[in-house]
Amino acid sequence: MLVEKVNDPRICVSMTTPNFADCYGIAQSCAMAELRLDLMQLKPEQVKQLLEHKELQTVATCRASKLDTSERLRQLQFAIRHGASYVDVEMESDESYRTALVKFAEEHGCKIIISYHNFEQTPCLPEMRKIIADCRRMNADIVKLVTTARSAHDSARVMSLYEGESNLVAFAMGNAGKITRIACLYLGAPFTYAAPACGLEAAPGQISARSMNFMIQQFENSTTQNPKT
Repeated sequence: MLVEKVNDPRICVSMTTPNFADCYGIAQSCAMAELRLDLMQLKPEQVKQLLEHKELQTVATCRASKLDTSERLRQLQFAIRHGASYVDVEMESDESYRTALVKFAEEHGCKIIISYHNFEQTPCLPEMRKIIADCRRMNADIVKLVTTARSAHDSARVMSLYEGESNLVAFAMGNAGKITRIACLYLGAPFTYAAPACGLEAAPGQISARSMNFMIQQFENSTTQNPKT
């Protein structure tokens, strides 16, 4: 799999392929990567090799779809132990699992992302504000809030969350939410997520790293050439 080099540290490339050679190629092509351990299904030594890749920021993620709680905890603790920069913990997860993972991450200097995903809709603004507050009470270093946009109004509502917030990664899935995956960077998100290539999207509406990098460069070049007066 050919992956164009993307050096922008704001673009976190989601690894989902079970092919180690492809994963290693992605690691060499970007500055930040999310390791979807539940989808990659790699051997521990291969995961360790990716985590120890020089100068690569990593997010260790293991969703509940295929693995039980004890296996997810084991895999994420392994990733933390071997240098994951961040660990993603779902706010809806079992409290004992979440507490154990947060404690382990804190002990090993790994930053904590408490995440919320809604694959059906975009909640009202007060509800999303409450979700952010709840995530912060769970010791989040970064709150990740992802909804599904059915309209431009949904996308605008998600983007409005950045007012008065910091250490927040909020965007919307789906075609109507694509713009939010880039716009969030200019409203305060420290990073956003992209697919390594077309056809390898980890979520609906995810943009390839190559396309995202191109759009960011085009936008930033245009604002440099045409500054506000």
